[in-house]
Amino acid sequence: MEYSDFDLINGIKNGDKDALSLLIRRWYPKVYSYCCKVTENEQDSYDITQDVFISVMQNIDRFHIWNKFSSWIFTIAHNKCMDYFRLQKKTRSVQALETELHAPQPALEEQIAVSDTLERALLRLPETQRDTIILHCCQQFTCKEIARMTNTPLPTVKSRLVAAKKTLSKLLWEDFR
Repeated sequence: MEYSDFDLINGIKNGDKDALSLLIRRWYPKVYSYCCKVTENEQDSYDITQDVFISVMQNIDRFHIWNKFSSWIFTIAHNKCMDYFRLQKKTRSVQALETELHAPQPALEEQIAVSDTLERALLRLPETQRDTIILHCCQQFTCKEIARMTNTPLPTVKSRLVAAKKTLSKLLWEDFR
């Protein structure tokens, strides 16, 4: 029997550990995938995803059924990823990041698949544009949902999405010439 997110949340609120397990199994891959795309770091993405589900468990009583669970959990994931970047900024200097981004690539990387080229192009986008395009294109959220999740005005989300698409197009065109 397939349970809805609503059913599972009610079960969790009533202490059903099986409901919690089912909810985690349903959402873990999607949240982890999002965190990986945003942070570009698998190990940190595991940690962030764990933090997301800890927050879900701690705050499940605050979830209102009239909201979409997917928007709620991805809002938590977005906030945890932003916390990750804030921590990274404290521990790494801007100069070190620039050196990483502009470091010469080994000869082997010249034979990388198209998906790796896209990931590198995504890394070159400003953080806000990268996050917006990942939420929109990879996670299939609407601009309105992204605006709510990131607490950003809708026109700003739309302009970030347009700018990200233009920049990605330019970067990918340069890579494939």
